[in-house]
Amino acid sequence: MRFRTAAVAAATTAAIAAATVTGGGTAQAAGSTGCVQLNGHTVCRTDPRGGSDTSIVKEIVRQIDRTGRGDTVRASVYQWTLERPVRPVAESLIKAKRRGVDVKVVIGRRGSAPAANNAVIAEFKDAGIAVKQCKGACLPNPAGRTKGPNHNRFFLIERDDRPTVITTSFNFTRFHTTQAHNLIAVHGDRSLHGFYNRYWQRLYKGSWKGWGERHKDTPGNGTHAWVFPRSADPIASQLKQVTGCAKGDRVWVAHANFQPNRPAVREQLGRIKRLGCDVKVVVLDKDTNSPSWIAKATGGGSVRVHSSLRDKFIVLDAEFNGKARQLVYTGTHNLNKNSMKNADDNLLRVGGKTVAGVYTDYFKRLWRGSARLRLAGFADGASP
Repeated sequence: MRFRTAAVAAATTAAIAAATVTGGGTAQAAGSTGCVQLNGHTVCRTDPRGGSDTSIVKEIVRQIDRTGRGDTVRASVYQWTLERPVRPVAESLIKAKRRGVDVKVVIGRRGSAPAANNAVIAEFKDAGIAVKQCKGACLPNPAGRTKGPNHNRFFLIERDDRPTVITTSFNFTRFHTTQAHNLIAVHGDRSLHGFYNRYWQRLYKGSWKGWGERHKDTPGNGTHAWVFPRSADPIASQLKQVTGCAKGDRVWVAHANFQPNRPAVREQLGRIKRLGCDVKVVVLDKDTNSPSWIAKATGGGSVRVHSSLRDKFIVLDAEFNGKARQLVYTGTHNLNKNSMKNADDNLLRVGGKTVAGVYTDYFKRLWRGSARLRLAGFADGASP
């Protein structure tokens, strides 16, 4: 069943403390969009509601444009075109290459549009940038098959020996400038950058050589990352570690794809709801999602649908392994079986009140701009 999303205007008044605005924004009120620089992180959020937002494009270009001779940029991107709103990213990489930056790229291929990335691949090759395109997944799944796709969207930048990891839900097409997306950049985390770089090398070579299942996740400096395809479900495993809920605790989920073939995630959300946490879920309004299936576990009023949601994030504020924690899980990983078992993907956990606060306010905006479910026996809950 499909649901129509009503546009709901929401205004908030609290400001994000100690945040520097980037991406051409003005005052970044809580729940607003655009990019903010925090302590060791940059976070971008878009929700154009019928318009277009290139904040994520501008932030990636800003990061690349700061590189110089001897620096490195590695990228892995699923969909990448030269359409006008997103072309600046490719142009920025080509300029970087010309000024002596070591640039290499892995590009995916969408099955329904296999030639869509050809133009950017040709331009990169003409500029001397090394490019690897994977027709399906770059890496084999646990059964040894490359069923794909390479669904990643991340950039690894090393500038003056300072590493940055950028992961985003955003694909580089005109269409995606009209959708709700997020980006997070982690600055200065050498361990995290090293892990992503080792994963990127395996994508480029098309082989897991030297890595088994136990190598597919790693803790960083206040972070934790997982890469795919893999056998076990890290989202369900992480949610299982929620051990208690105090008043006001919450687990809020904004995922473009949350399908019934990931029942363990739904079961954990239902368990957390019974612990006393506020559980809310926003999913994309599409036929492959089943919001009523989610609501049967999480309760009436806990699920809404959004007309242009492409985000993949969870914000958690609860007792986690016996300690009060604020965590954000984001990246390119969808809550469906294919994303876990077959696709090349990444999931990043970042901790801390400031980052979690930004995502919490963003979730409130998405929730208020989403359509309520009308299900027999359920009453929709109040806005957060």
